[in-house]
Amino acid sequence: MKLIIPYKLEFANVVATFIEEVGVSYGADDDEKRQLRLIGEEAFSLILGGIPDQEFTELFHLHCVELEDEISFQFSNHGRPMDVREIRDFTIEDADGTADGLSLSLLRGYTDKLIFRNLGNAGWELVINFRIRDFKRIMSRTGMIRGQQPSDQMQDYTIRKSGVDDIPGIINLVYNTYRYSYVKSFAYSKELFQEALESGKIFSMIVVLKSGKIIGHNAIIFDSPRLGEVGMAMVDPAYRRSRAFFSLIRTMREAVLQTNPELVLYIKAVTSHKSSQAFMVNFMPCMLQVSVYKHASFIGIQGEVNPRESLIFGFLSISTNPGIPTIHIPAEHQEIITSIMADGRIQCNLEMNAGKPVSEDSQINVQTDTASQHAFLHFDLIGKDFGKVLRKQTKLLQQEGILTIYAVIPTHKDQEVDLDRLLFKNGYFFSGIKPDKQGGWELFYTNLLHQKFNFDNIRLFNPKAADLCNYVKALYGQID
Repeated sequence: MKLIIPYKLEFANVVATFIEEVGVSYGADDDEKRQLRLIGEEAFSLILGGIPDQEFTELFHLHCVELEDEISFQFSNHGRPMDVREIRDFTIEDADGTADGLSLSLLRGYTDKLIFRNLGNAGWELVINFRIRDFKRIMSRTGMIRGQQPSDQMQDYTIRKSGVDDIPGIINLVYNTYRYSYVKSFAYSKELFQEALESGKIFSMIVVLKSGKIIGHNAIIFDSPRLGEVGMAMVDPAYRRSRAFFSLIRTMREAVLQTNPELVLYIKAVTSHKSSQAFMVNFMPCMLQVSVYKHASFIGIQGEVNPRESLIFGFLSISTNPGIPTIHIPAEHQEIITSIMADGRIQCNLEMNAGKPVSEDSQINVQTDTASQHAFLHFDLIGKDFGKVLRKQTKLLQQEGILTIYAVIPTHKDQEVDLDRLLFKNGYFFSGIKPDKQGGWELFYTNLLHQKFNFDNIRLFNPKAADLCNYVKALYGQID
């Protein structure tokens, strides 16, 4: 269903009545009819605030789409961009200057979902979803004018390397997907994003519709020429079932191999949201990093979650000529590490730790993130004082309010037989193995003694990831 009228205040009643009557058709009661009418009035008023007074010939389009149990109203906006991030909250002290904030607040109070979409040259779009209590479906999915999940046949798209001019569209995609919870700060800054692109720190590609709207993005963030994180993997919520993203992954892999033939890729995803882990297809789960930062908040999270977010890591070797490293590991975790390497098709020689304490002192690099209340203990050398240093650093960090401590152990040297026992004695349990910048591997341990953590709240998409989680959970349960 579609309404097309001029951007004129005189037609506000037409918009409000149209939305109200659509609601009636789908079973809206008297209270819901009033809410729908107010939605029409406030949304149209909000958009008209950015429309020029003269010499404006564009027409207003309102699409109404039947979803599973709600209606989606899609309002066009060909005037001044109405980006929700730039609308100030309403205050009585500046009623005129914050009038848009009042309209936005009212709309949020009556709707189940409200987002702004940047359509490039086609302007902006305000999308409002409204759920009706006694919803009655009318149209079949195939009979919809505009469905929630546009198919690849309905929408032509291109895949290409990102440029500076694409950054605003990428930032808008980040916002529509994660709001402000995405952990990489450059994802919201045009200047930082541009610097990363131009310096080669990031290799970024996008999926773009004919209209210019960016509906998919993926990037490789280089730790070194041999190790890169696949990050900022996202698809516009309306295109989650599209095959475009998987085409993007294939295209990106072919492109990056031309410049980095020895590259190992890794990816991480939050464990409170299974859908985000769908991007990890073909990646082998190798590490569970629990209690990383205060819980993220983004579209799609459902059910009970831990107060602090956790991450699942996976890796993929795309090297065309890989080396065969020797990796020294604790005998206690031989079985699961062997499985991870075999399933990930990593050619390596696994050796069990059989060394004796060395005479040198331990060399440690401590990295602390006070905002996220976690810290890393990177042991460059494990010496004769390892147990003492581990206890001292753990105590100091906990006294400073650090909740989660990770110990990172190199595998390129033979370590002493008691390594795992010493870590366990100080509250550290094995959490996985991960690739490093030099093309080798590191063991990962976690200390959670200063907090409560429930592994049952972790939600994982991949069965291999679930097996790793159960293994780590069992170790955690053995900590006194």
